[in-house]
Amino acid sequence: MSQEFYQDQTFTKIDYTQQTFPRGEYDNCTFVNCKFENVYLDARVFLECTFDTCEMTNAKIKSTSFNEVNFINCKLLGVNFSECNDFLFSVTFQDCMLELASFAELKIKKTAFRKSNLKSVDFTDTNLENSIFDNCDLTATIFRNTNLEKADLSSAYNYTIDPTINQLKNAKFSRAEIHGLLAKHDIKIIS
Repeated sequence: MSQEFYQDQTFTKIDYTQQTFPRGEYDNCTFVNCKFENVYLDARVFLECTFDTCEMTNAKIKSTSFNEVNFINCKLLGVNFSECNDFLFSVTFQDCMLELASFAELKIKKTAFRKSNLKSVDFTDTNLENSIFDNCDLTATIFRNTNLEKADLSSAYNYTIDPTINQLKNAKFSRAEIHGLLAKHDIKIIS
C-alpha cells in the first residue's frame, strides 16, 4: 500500500471523526480547527507541521513520527506520546491542554511547554534535560526517575517533584513553589 505525500498544505475545519485521515507523510503542513478525537493517526509522519486549535483527545499515535511539530491551543487529553516513533521526536506545546497524557521513557530534551495544562501527565523515565515549563500547571504530574537537569520550571506551579528520585542538577524553580520539592518530607514552609 503506497502512502501519500502532502507538502505545504493547510487543512482547515476538517472533522476526521467523520472521514478517514489519509496515511502518509505530511511535510510543513498546518491543521487548523480540525477534529482528531479518538482517530487513528498511527504510522503517519509529521515533519515541521503545526496543529492549531485542534481537538486530539485520545488520538491513537502508535509509531507516528513527530519531527519539529508545534501544537498550539490544542486539546490532547489522554494522548500517549510514549507510543510514538521516538526517532527525531521533537514537539512544542503552546496554550495546550495535555491532561492524562504520557511521555514515559521518551528522550525529549529541550522541549518547550508554554502556558499549558499538564495535569496528571506521566514523565516517568523521561529525559527532559534543558526543557522549559513556562507558566504550566503540573498538578498531579508524575516525575519518577526523570531527568530535569537544566530544565526551567521557574514559572511552573502545582508540581510535586521528589529530588531523591529525579535528576535536578541546575534546574530552575521559583521560591514561591519550592514546597513542591519538599512535599515528601511533610515540611511546613512559613513565609
